[in-house]
Amino acid sequence: MGNEMTCGKASGHIGKGLRRASALLASVLALGAGVASAQTAPAPASAWQYEFTPYFWGAGMKGEVQGGTLPTISTDVGISDILEVLDFGLMGAFEARKDRWGLLFDLVYMDLSSGGAASRTGPGPIGATATANANVGMKQTVFSVAAVYRTVKGASPVDVIGGLRYIKLEVDADINGSFFAQTRTVLGSAEQDWVDPYVGARIRQRINDRWSLTGYGDIGGFGLGSDISWQVSASANYDFSKAVTGQFGYRIFYADYDKSGFRYDMKNEGFYLGAGIRF
Repeated sequence: MGNEMTCGKASGHIGKGLRRASALLASVLALGAGVASAQTAPAPASAWQYEFTPYFWGAGMKGEVQGGTLPTISTDVGISDILEVLDFGLMGAFEARKDRWGLLFDLVYMDLSSGGAASRTGPGPIGATATANANVGMKQTVFSVAAVYRTVKGASPVDVIGGLRYIKLEVDADINGSFFAQTRTVLGSAEQDWVDPYVGARIRQRINDRWSLTGYGDIGGFGLGSDISWQVSASANYDFSKAVTGQFGYRIFYADYDKSGFRYDMKNEGFYLGAGIRF
């Protein structure tokens, strides 16, 4: 039997997942709309301005992780299935700004569990087949802090960004396999964390009094943490008031890390919905 296991979630639960997604997204919108009715206008540009953005990112995952006592775990969870494997998630961003300078914080924490089955037929005339079932749990934390400098003001502001991104993975696996009628159970776990420096840019384009677009991109790691990590996102934004903006967009995050016997090569991508609250 090889040492690679593929884990995912069957798509038969998509309906349930969509109902859970609708409830989560409605909660985010309700938060923004509720604050919009009570919030006063944000502070003038000469003073410190703050923006808190709770959001939900329905990120699918595709890639591999291996380390510690784990075999190689291949993960392929589609966007439509993420709510079926997501046990808990905590996501949000906070930005403090005064004139051209600012600080940006962003947190994505996901606690996931998934089960799956795999089989592999060996070479040669015998063609023996190995089968296995696996239950995999993964906790993933990505926390970023960065300095922001606004190079262009006005209706289409441009920000350059530089900071640090902390990434932590905790993986546990329970694998039951059979080969030539022999059954074997493998319990494995791995944990690793690291810090990536990164640089990026963000641009916003005002369309009218209510609508705007935002584009963001960064790249990091540079072999100091990850071999490479990068992130891109784009969103459409709607101003409910001067203090609250709804955001709907698409985000991709990728990291490739291979150090100290731990291998993580994973892409997270999916739609997100948030509400930016300024004060």
